[in-house]
Amino acid sequence: MFCAHPGEELTIEVGTGAVLSFPQSPSKDHIGSMQTASSSPQPLRFGAFELDLRARELRKEGVKVKLQEQPFQILAMLLEHQGQVVTREELRSRLWPSDTFVDFDLGLNKAINKLREALGDSADNPRFVETLPRRGYRFLTTLDSAAEGHAKRGGSIDSIAVFPLESDNTDPDTECLAIGIPGSIIHSLSRIPGLHVISWRNAASGENQQSDPLAIGRRLGVKAVLTGRIWQRANMLRLHVDLLNPANGEEIWGDQYDRDLTELFAVQDEISREVSQKLRLRMTGEDENRLTKRYTENVEAYQLYVRARHGCEQRTANGFKRGIENLTRALQIDPNYALAHAELAQCISVPCYYGAVDPNIAYPKAKACALRALEIDPNLAEAHDVLASFSQNYDWDWPAGEKSCKRTIELNPNYATGRYHYSYHLALQGRFDEGIREATEAVSRDPMSGILNSGLAFVLLLARRYDECIKQALTAIDVDPLMALCYWTLGVSREAKGMYPEARDAYEKSIGIGGTHGFLNSFIVHNYANWGKKPEAQEALRKMKEISKSRYLPRLAFTIAYEGLGEHELAIAELQQACVNRETNLIFLKTWPHFDGLRHDPRFQEVERRVGLRS
Repeated sequence: MFCAHPGEELTIEVGTGAVLSFPQSPSKDHIGSMQTASSSPQPLRFGAFELDLRARELRKEGVKVKLQEQPFQILAMLLEHQGQVVTREELRSRLWPSDTFVDFDLGLNKAINKLREALGDSADNPRFVETLPRRGYRFLTTLDSAAEGHAKRGGSIDSIAVFPLESDNTDPDTECLAIGIPGSIIHSLSRIPGLHVISWRNAASGENQQSDPLAIGRRLGVKAVLTGRIWQRANMLRLHVDLLNPANGEEIWGDQYDRDLTELFAVQDEISREVSQKLRLRMTGEDENRLTKRYTENVEAYQLYVRARHGCEQRTANGFKRGIENLTRALQIDPNYALAHAELAQCISVPCYYGAVDPNIAYPKAKACALRALEIDPNLAEAHDVLASFSQNYDWDWPAGEKSCKRTIELNPNYATGRYHYSYHLALQGRFDEGIREATEAVSRDPMSGILNSGLAFVLLLARRYDECIKQALTAIDVDPLMALCYWTLGVSREAKGMYPEARDAYEKSIGIGGTHGFLNSFIVHNYANWGKKPEAQEALRKMKEISKSRYLPRLAFTIAYEGLGEHELAIAELQQACVNRETNLIFLKTWPHFDGLRHDPRFQEVERRVGLRS
């Protein structure tokens, strides 16, 4: 049994930086059991967490986590009986003695919720703590108190980080494969139940590019890392891959493949099978079929898909344009490429968030692409993710949107983009704690993703946790300095804190790297107006009006500009027209600070009702 020592203070730092401290005062029985447990020399690892019994610390990726006494002791009991059911009565007798007069059910439920919050876990889609109704709880993840011997002992390995392939070749096609091959392996492994898969991309800075995968693997708390190198000469490929134990650097498995480019998919299948076997995963025949499922047999179509994904992730006008062009070509080559249909749906619909395209044109096309993908593969998580956005953003059907979000995660718990979109869905309804947990979980699946780090900053913005948002936005910029969303989010938070010059710089930087010029100008107007620089605000408004003559610009952009300028009636008129137009960013009415000056108006509240954000 593992418990805290009396008089100790346990400190836990949750993913977003919130810190809580609680004095520990367990009973004498708990003290005795802790003395037995503390003799263990090795930390206990599960997922990204590590319980150091000697130091009496819980850490996440090397950072201290703090927890109240009862949730901490519940975690200790669950770890003690990993994989077994710990009944409610067992918890009552251990943590709520018979002479303690409390509402046990209420106290236990609160303690479990606190534990899940600290672990970033979810009752609906648990990774760590599973609820068995009316019975008790079970700890799901494999506990490893001596990771360096785990693979040799024959136990399964339930977590892996996959790294891009190294390459000395600057040829764009080779660079594409260096990212695309690990991406395909990740996609295959992600479909295996119970396996936690983390994608680790090279960061923008040279320092991070040279980071040691073993050190990163230890920091992430995974039990295996997959690394490799790629060489390409004309149509010949050489791949060298290594599956390593991050605890001690020992090779679990490694191999080299010399193949023709036309055999690329066979090589990917072979690597995925070998990795799954070396991880000693228990798989059904259906699992094995999913592991080697191919979405296309055409290498050129595959390369176009990989390039398209890279472009779309930049969230810039040019990135979306290139993405659509590449995916259109891929589908001309292979019309039954389900993943390409789903990615095309994303490329068409996501620009609506940025005010770049008319949702009445984009969303019906995106839905058609998603439905075509589901005709080919009814269980494709990426396509269900698009339908979730369609229900929420265009139909304003929030229950249907949530149902599709949950279906996406059910089909592929490792699909980080699905969790990212679900975090928005939660936060937009004011469910901020849930949204932050889901966004944090998305980042944990792909820590070096610029868009996912930006997404966490954006959810913090919606929750109006501006200092945390600024810190996270700067982290996102370190990860990917060409991510337009980072700078826009940074600008909004700085404006809310009265940092007007810095907000202007962030907005202009977002435009400079390819953010949608017209829509972002509305925030520049708003910022100048709050800054007291009305002439500059009017000039930015004039530019908006000029832009709207030649390209699509949502009316909601003018609502934001006029709200900043104090033109209340003009702002409401534009808002009402935006509602008629079914504009995408109406989903932010409940949370964006730029609408605060209008919230008291019954006409604003009526639009909120129509969008489904007010009962």
